[in-house]
Amino acid sequence: MKVLVIGRTGQVGHEVCKLLEKKNITFFAPDRNELELSDDNQIQGCIDQYQPDFVVNTAAYNNPVRAENEPSKCFAINRDSTATLAECCQRAGISLIHTSSYRVFDGTKQDAYNEKDPTNPIGVLGNSRLQAEQQIRERCDQHIILRLSWVTSERRPNILRRLIDQMVVDKEVYVTPDQLGCPTSADDAARVVIAILQQLYCGAKPWGTYHYSTTESVSESNFAETLISEASQHQELAVKKLIMAKIDSREGIKPPANATLDSSKLLNTFGIHAKPWRSAVARIVHDHFKPVEP
Repeated sequence: MKVLVIGRTGQVGHEVCKLLEKKNITFFAPDRNELELSDDNQIQGCIDQYQPDFVVNTAAYNNPVRAENEPSKCFAINRDSTATLAECCQRAGISLIHTSSYRVFDGTKQDAYNEKDPTNPIGVLGNSRLQAEQQIRERCDQHIILRLSWVTSERRPNILRRLIDQMVVDKEVYVTPDQLGCPTSADDAARVVIAILQQLYCGAKPWGTYHYSTTESVSESNFAETLISEASQHQELAVKKLIMAKIDSREGIKPPANATLDSSKLLNTFGIHAKPWRSAVARIVHDHFKPVEP
């Protein structure tokens, strides 16, 4: 099996590469100097050069605030480059695994979202992620779209890093009690990607869209309380009080109030079980505060 990983510097892409290496699976992970996603010729060139059996695309524009100010850049990365990649995979008979987001939903559903629920994204970022999915479905027959909830890691901006960074310096931190999600560690998401890859390599062909998130949803405010409990074991924090603020009080583009995803289809199709998130969060917080080795 040969795998081409796109987005190696991102949260999930980094962990996918680590796991592929651990399992001695041949993979290629070009950096931005070798693969500029805005250049269609470079995308085709990478496919021609490496001739992989599978492409795992974890690259994405993910900043919801900046996306509103630079929509053309957001759509170029999330939609247009994905369309080109899907076309290249189709022509070469390559299977494509693409990581997507809960942001394709508006978050108004009370229960966890399943794959049959209608999409209704909020803002430029959500729309770009949905249109990327649509491009894949139209252009590449052999595809898996894997939607993820709140991805967390020590790398790159995410809800865990944002809250921890605020708690270290601010006495008061604003959190929303009515925003729900499932903190999903990047290495757990990578575990799911590799498990899917291995079954596809063995001949499974359950193409389509799947959801993965951890077993327990949590509000941002309760998640912040968990982070305080974990982080205070490693460093004295500045935070003294969590200020509860309804999601509607936030300025600018608001995130979906419910980012909870139902992983039943993934379990029933691939036999991949969802994991709880608390032990992973404890590990990520520990890694965040551990001393840097000289």
